[in-house]
Amino acid sequence: MKDNIIKLEIFKNLEIFKTVDIVNKNGKYSYIMTNVKKGSYSFKVNGKCVTYTHTVPFVKVFNAYIDENEKDAKIISGFQEGKDIVITIQDNEFILEKAELYRLKNEYKDKIDVKIAANFNNWIAEEFFLEDNNFLLNLKEGYYEYKFVVNGEFEKGDNRRLIIGETGKLYEKASIDDGKFVVEALKCEINKINNYQYEFTIRTQINDIKRAFISIKLNDSEYELVKELERYTNTQNEFDYFKRIITFDEKIKEFSLLYILKDANKKLYYNGKEYSFENDIKRYIVNEDNNLEIFDIPDWSKEAIWYNIFPDRFYNANRYNDPIFNEFGPENFKMNELSETRFIDTNKWGDNNLQEFNNNRWTSDFSSQVRWEIEYEKGLNYSLKYARMYGGDLQGIKEKIPYLVELGINAVWLNPVFYSFQNHKYGANDFRHISPDLGTIRTSGSKHGVYTSENVKTYIDVLGKNAKNSSELELLEVNLVGENKGKNGFMETADPSTWVFTESDLIMVDLIKEFHKNNIRVIFDGVFNHSSERHWSFNMVLADGENSIYKDWYKFTDFSKHKKIDESMSKKEILDTIKYNRDNLSYISWAGIKTLPEFNSFNEDYKSYIFNVCRKWLLGPDNKVSKDIKDDDGIDGFRLDVPNCLENQDFWIEFRDVLKKTKKDSYITAEIWGNGSMDINKGNKFDALMNYEWLKTVIGYFINQKKEYGNRYKLSSQDFFNELREKRSWYPYQALQAMQNLNGSHDTDRLYSRIVNDMLGRNLEEGKQLEKGYNGIRPDLASSYHPNTSIDWINSKVKPIDVLKLISVFQMTYIGAPMIYYGDELAMWGATDPWCRKPMLWDEYMFDDEKNPSIVNHGEVYKQEANLSLFTWYKKIISIRKKNKTLIYGRFYEVLADNEKDVVIYERYDKNYSYIIILNNSFNSNEISFYSYNKNKEYLDLLSKKKIKSNKDGKIEVSLKAKKAMILKLKKGEINDR
Repeated sequence: MKDNIIKLEIFKNLEIFKTVDIVNKNGKYSYIMTNVKKGSYSFKVNGKCVTYTHTVPFVKVFNAYIDENEKDAKIISGFQEGKDIVITIQDNEFILEKAELYRLKNEYKDKIDVKIAANFNNWIAEEFFLEDNNFLLNLKEGYYEYKFVVNGEFEKGDNRRLIIGETGKLYEKASIDDGKFVVEALKCEINKINNYQYEFTIRTQINDIKRAFISIKLNDSEYELVKELERYTNTQNEFDYFKRIITFDEKIKEFSLLYILKDANKKLYYNGKEYSFENDIKRYIVNEDNNLEIFDIPDWSKEAIWYNIFPDRFYNANRYNDPIFNEFGPENFKMNELSETRFIDTNKWGDNNLQEFNNNRWTSDFSSQVRWEIEYEKGLNYSLKYARMYGGDLQGIKEKIPYLVELGINAVWLNPVFYSFQNHKYGANDFRHISPDLGTIRTSGSKHGVYTSENVKTYIDVLGKNAKNSSELELLEVNLVGENKGKNGFMETADPSTWVFTESDLIMVDLIKEFHKNNIRVIFDGVFNHSSERHWSFNMVLADGENSIYKDWYKFTDFSKHKKIDESMSKKEILDTIKYNRDNLSYISWAGIKTLPEFNSFNEDYKSYIFNVCRKWLLGPDNKVSKDIKDDDGIDGFRLDVPNCLENQDFWIEFRDVLKKTKKDSYITAEIWGNGSMDINKGNKFDALMNYEWLKTVIGYFINQKKEYGNRYKLSSQDFFNELREKRSWYPYQALQAMQNLNGSHDTDRLYSRIVNDMLGRNLEEGKQLEKGYNGIRPDLASSYHPNTSIDWINSKVKPIDVLKLISVFQMTYIGAPMIYYGDELAMWGATDPWCRKPMLWDEYMFDDEKNPSIVNHGEVYKQEANLSLFTWYKKIISIRKKNKTLIYGRFYEVLADNEKDVVIYERYDKNYSYIIILNNSFNSNEISFYSYNKNKEYLDLLSKKKIKSNKDGKIEVSLKAKKAMILKLKKGEINDR
């Protein structure tokens, strides 16, 4: 984009909001929206639409692009009230950033030409946006120097100083070993992780002191425990942070502490408020009155080995509940005489000139298509694979629980399971109920051995003699006319006292109970930002228009084309009118996808509906929380989809309160792709999040190969440690322990495939990856003829599976809960959606050969089969983590970062055990030596079962082949304390 001035059109809730002209500055165009109003926004640049292909929510930064071929600007959600938004446009890139703008007073308000030159813009005189005579600066916390440039002349005198946030620049400069202490910079913090574990932090001026210690005395003892704290330097804010986690043997009601700072030959004693150069000040008392606990996160989530199941693609054990249509609805297919015809009203089927719907065959090449796909893709420039169905169900998951137990899984996250026509079910028709295609479409009259309390109704209680051989698909539909208007076939309304457990609900409860009997926790996917366009409340609005009591559950913008439903209409006329209204009413939808209308998260009735749904599934039909997990019939928490898209972020504060009061040890994790500290650290929203930032670091170190800085840059060993250390500093320790350290998800490419697509760099989610040139071949056959692949893997001694195994060692020995995306343990491969959502590669099936789907290919055809040796490996490495709790709760210590050999060594330890993990990330074998605190000791390598000894100086020497690892364990009672 080379124009000197461009026109930016801003649309709010589909209506033009503002038009501005932006001047080119150094090849970029920038504009600031200050104090924005909540809403959904879209943009055009010089009449061209801004769009995007990813599904990453707008948390901090949102990347989009300008496309002259797009007809409509795509809606972007996540604009909360009062935020400042910085818009940057360069070439075709369009970037939004939520910023904490600093407002710098213009000291020359009477002058026309006032610019700023500073160390943050290389002292180039630059214009900045003005608001109420304040320059708007998008700067991080820190120290800056600047000058005003008036009419082209730099102002005289010394540079002006600008300090944003709290920084070491506010205090006297310090130097280690000078025996002086900058006491004004001292600040301490205590994080109560649980009843036995505390994290202590003291902040000092950068380079001020040499060593820091903490002295602890129990209330009933004169014994003094003194431990050294570990230094973490923040060069941006210019502070040093000294930290230590201390674990007590039993719950401590009260203890006292002092911090002891040493520099040169001097000591300073500090209790958090007062200081002295003698040990003569009062100690700080910590007890139950201090209310130190930030927030409580269930221990089970820290010990979790997560397994993410996409239900439609996991296992199909019940052919009779297979979907008979997909998200396009029955109206876009003709009746298939080979399917059950009594499942839905025949009026709902489309004309006979349409295609019949068929599920795709589980074992086929994913590139192959059924007839409806072939016909309906004619004239389209995109694939309809995203809408196909395979028929995975809850019975299939239940039958595969022994497989999960054998693998070592103890926690499962189910992608959405609520009633929906979609395969992914991220657009629900009803959150109260499980989708019949996952449970049962035809009712049987059975309760499936599920106990229900007296005040809980089941479908049998409501339907009576009709509880057998009825269609759940029909029963779940809301009545739009008649005496039961607003009620479904179970006579339910928004009032939770009318709600029942359907048969599919009871099948889910039976699955939950089976999980719990096998000590496996289970969480649901909570997609509460939006529903489908077929949600029962949305259908009521389509029927009643502006008079609907559910109108304000959503964000409708125009009812002018609404056609009223008349009581005298036939069923067919009602269906046609609803379809017309669905197509012609105007409303805000997530990412501009009309099938996903957004909720109004400020509406109290909507909130009550969601909160009551959560209570139903947390408590289960016995309507209680059992002390023993094996007796509990409710879920254990939620994974929250795009939570930052809600305009009402206080919704999540209320949500947490509801969940924790209903089930104290429930777990709340969130889909946040970047730094989520703003949503975690206050302890009033989420327990943890899907740790995509962990995965980015993994890609940077284990997968990237480039030496040039940028997304493709391969982290050195020291870079790897530095980045991990920085990201650990974002969160309280208990949140770190509960983070879901994931291989990938339904929104990313498979990790096995990412290994051979190293040229993509660290960018994780990118829609339509395969269409953009992804290397989708089975990874062991990948070659450098493909532009995404820099290594000739097919001829390499080191194979992609070796890299995957090395990553798994790190995953299972690092802080945080490992998460496996279904099939990763069998070496499944594929680009982003839909290729990452292939049917599970079960060894019991004979799969068709796959033809290389990549745009750039050599016509390769190869087998699709499960890698059972990798399954055995994952069993082993998971077992090591579960049997050695120090790998979960122990401290993390950096032992060695060898940039030249591409080796990292770290230790996980507590007072009873030491585990030294050695990762040889090189493509070559290496001779490795390092020093341990433990001298003349014998370690056991848990991977090879070989014994490794340290000498009298603590030196350990090992030989390690390319992409291999060791986990060295030192037994109880042989640890030298430090």
